[in-house]
Amino acid sequence: METLIQMILPSAVVPALLSAWVWWFNQYKSIVLWALPVIWFPSFVWLIGWPSVIPAEANHWLYPLAVFSVLISLYIKTRLNLISVLQTLLLALVLIAISWPVLQYQFNWMLLFELLAVIVAGFVLFNFSVKRQAKTPALIMAVSSGGMGLVVALGGSLLIGQLAGALASILITLAVVELMTKMQNPAAALSSFVPVMQLYFGILIIARIYAEIPLGPSALLLMAPLAGLMSAKRYALGFSAACVIVALSLLLLATDSSNYY
Repeated sequence: METLIQMILPSAVVPALLSAWVWWFNQYKSIVLWALPVIWFPSFVWLIGWPSVIPAEANHWLYPLAVFSVLISLYIKTRLNLISVLQTLLLALVLIAISWPVLQYQFNWMLLFELLAVIVAGFVLFNFSVKRQAKTPALIMAVSSGGMGLVVALGGSLLIGQLAGALASILITLAVVELMTKMQNPAAALSSFVPVMQLYFGILIIARIYAEIPLGPSALLLMAPLAGLMSAKRYALGFSAACVIVALSLLLLATDSSNYY
């Protein structure tokens, strides 16, 4: 029981409570969405420890990714095309840095293709986010992140799964608000969720490369947040949930089959 509590506290309880506090602090008027990566940081430190000033491990690149993404969103507000380009460039640089130890050890064209797929997906999602509104961004990102946490944890890396679970937990309060307000976006631009999206893609690549999550579930988890591009909110949520369910099913089937000789 004590071990279970130690697992749940940093990956679910603490980020959810901090998210609720941020929402309450703003008195229902405007949610400080740029604070989402900030309230994810205590869970990050609890699970990983303080990151090196110069990132020494793949996980250490996650928080600089979020910080610079927030800075881009805060200081460049008028040139929307420039925001999406800079966010995509930031994602590309960090993904290369995360995968560099593997690429340096043994060059892999397939890995480069996978990185390119994530970067393209990021650009499409970032470009949509800075130019349009979505009805349920928090709910879709919460479903995607929570699903990734389950898949990665069951796939063999509890630590990375907890990082994804903490990301989902900080979105729970906002997702509940969306549901209570009949699935309408809570007074905030979708672009405010870009730093969370950056964290999502970073964790996904770490899970794929270092936790060796199979390609099929990884591809479905990449598609899950793209549900935000859909105009029909009920279909968007269904698409995201379906991607997560199928990814989890494929992983469990692969795990079961590996038990037979």
